[in-house]
Amino acid sequence: MLHRLTCALAAVLSAGATTAADVTPTELRWLQAGAPVLAYARQHGLPLDVVVQPQDAPGLAPLAMDYVDGRCKLVLSLRGNPLADAALADAPPALQAVAIEAMTAHEVAHCWRHVSGQWKALPAGFAEVRRTADEPAAEAWHAMRATRREEGYADLAGLAWSWGRHPGRYAEVHAWFERVREHQVVPGSHHDTRAWLRAVRDPAAFTPGASPFEQAQGLWAQALAQDVHRP
Repeated sequence: MLHRLTCALAAVLSAGATTAADVTPTELRWLQAGAPVLAYARQHGLPLDVVVQPQDAPGLAPLAMDYVDGRCKLVLSLRGNPLADAALADAPPALQAVAIEAMTAHEVAHCWRHVSGQWKALPAGFAEVRRTADEPAAEAWHAMRATRREEGYADLAGLAWSWGRHPGRYAEVHAWFERVREHQVVPGSHHDTRAWLRAVRDPAAFTPGASPFEQAQGLWAQALAQDVHRP
């Protein structure tokens, strides 16, 4: 059975005995690192629940976002999961908390897209290039591209968050994103977000004062314009 935590994590992060009983030290570390993002999401009205899986979850994404009955579910699958350590393998120890925070912002950006009704939708003026209907892999190809676009958007939002919260660490966080994505890129990968990452090597690309979600939106469309999404 899934153990549910409040979005603010107040009880989990403040009550030592409760924390020790309910979450592991690794889970607590990830929750503490991501807490500023979760507090921001709550302040801005995102319907977000945090779920910690108490059973071993080898092979699952350590952090993932689901959307169920109008609510976002941030799921931590850290127990017995080698991917939890692998996710931070390219981050120096001093950067790991900032990297987890950026990963949390990435996932919350997925929530924002769902709640705003934009999930897998292209911005105005863009249209997906369609493969011929009789091509066997056409639907899988289109689904991959739609997922890749969402990953690109979320990477931008995660980096926008880091730029706003940790400007002195931005270059390190961006380089870490690039290393992670390089490892994940295979032909047809929905994690090939390199076009979006290139757009924000210089953080001056972000619009001052906008929310991370708004900052990501314009840059996301700019990168799409370099792809084949123009009608």
